[in-house]
Amino acid sequence: MRYRLKKRLIPVGADETVPEGEPLVEIMSKEEYFKAYHTKYQDHLLMRNLERAQYCRAELLKDCVIGTLVIPVKKELLARPVVFGYYMDQTRLIFIDDSGKVEKNLHEMDRIQIFDKTCVSHMFFDFLEYLVKDEIEFLQKYEEKLAEMEDRIMSGRRDRSDVPASILRARKELAKISSYYGQLLNISQTLTENYNGLLKDEDCALFYLFSGRIARLSEYGKELREYALQIREMYQVHIDMKQNHVLTFLTMVTVIFMPLTLIAGWYGMNFRNMPELNWDYGYLVCVIASVIIILIEIWYFTKNGWLKR
Repeated sequence: MRYRLKKRLIPVGADETVPEGEPLVEIMSKEEYFKAYHTKYQDHLLMRNLERAQYCRAELLKDCVIGTLVIPVKKELLARPVVFGYYMDQTRLIFIDDSGKVEKNLHEMDRIQIFDKTCVSHMFFDFLEYLVKDEIEFLQKYEEKLAEMEDRIMSGRRDRSDVPASILRARKELAKISSYYGQLLNISQTLTENYNGLLKDEDCALFYLFSGRIARLSEYGKELREYALQIREMYQVHIDMKQNHVLTFLTMVTVIFMPLTLIAGWYGMNFRNMPELNWDYGYLVCVIASVIIILIEIWYFTKNGWLKR
């Protein structure tokens, strides 16, 4: 699919000829791109990068920019990301995409905005801006999700069995989204440097602004990762406190019944001259003495707060 860039994206027919030098945006599949462009070094480099793309990147060559975009799926961050490549020179912006994501994004962009500039570099800037347009809202919702997780831990509710798995998943997702922001930041900084002279000064200024925005998103993502780490530490502290309480309670129980163990051991010796063995009320006195000892110990431990839960 080809589009002219004249305030709007104007579709170009299959048999229609585009004048040389007119800004053109194209969407091709990998197969179509390879058939149309396979003679230059940058074409082979782009296809090779696209075949093994694992992160967003931009490479400034002599008269063009090539790279890949690896976009996490917000609904399932740990799932397979959307991957496509791009080629940009003075008059052409080509997206190599088999997923249909680029075409969907361009149609949505064309529906909601008018392009102020008619150059492909500005179009690429608008495309990158569109990719991160909802990121603040996404991160805010994720922060609310972490806050709800923290409330569950602090409230002491019993439905906390899935908390460790949720924290681990959150840390993995935030690591992935933070890495994504870092990669976009590298792209924008590379384009800002413009050491091949492809971009105009005003375009470099736009990518510089984009770098600032992505840097703020990256910082927000790092803060959320630290928040998730704090929640994990908080959960571990609660688990340790619970275990310590259980051990303390078991220790108190052991201490309470220790005098009874002494009494049982003492009178279990059965020496011949032990007077209590032949006493008619010996058993009853032993029982009453044991109960009194237990009650005194429970009262004393409760008074000192040692049996509080």
